[in-house]
Amino acid sequence: MNTDEIKLLKKHITVEQDRMQRCGSTGLAELWGNALKLIEQLETQAQPRNTPILMSATNPNGWKLEDIALQLASEMVEKDMRIQADKRPQVMIASKNNKEIIDLFHDVHVKQLLNVALFSELGPDQGPTGKPRAGAGHE
Repeated sequence: MNTDEIKLLKKHITVEQDRMQRCGSTGLAELWGNALKLIEQLETQAQPRNTPILMSATNPNGWKLEDIALQLASEMVEKDMRIQADKRPQVMIASKNNKEIIDLFHDVHVKQLLNVALFSELGPDQGPTGKPRAGAGHE
């Protein structure tokens, strides 16, 4: 469904909602209103999410990679703990996959800490908006 079709659908729903309200059918008016809200929620969810996550000069309030990796690993452990008692083969395979993902997040955390140590040899960290220690502008 394209944008024009969605606009037209929303207009039709609004007209029906108003018509039901005028004729006293509040239940149907509410149903149309709920349908409109659902379409609007789906539109919001369908919006592309290009919001930066990592801390950088252009996103100084972002997360440090090493912190994200730990947070994700922690959430995966919690998620995996909830399925431990279920011994169905599919769940056991999913749990094995979860543990591998947790290990990968740990690897990301360790490698990023190594990068932090390497960069500390280049000079003090001036934060995301300070002078970079490498790349453009480090001179």
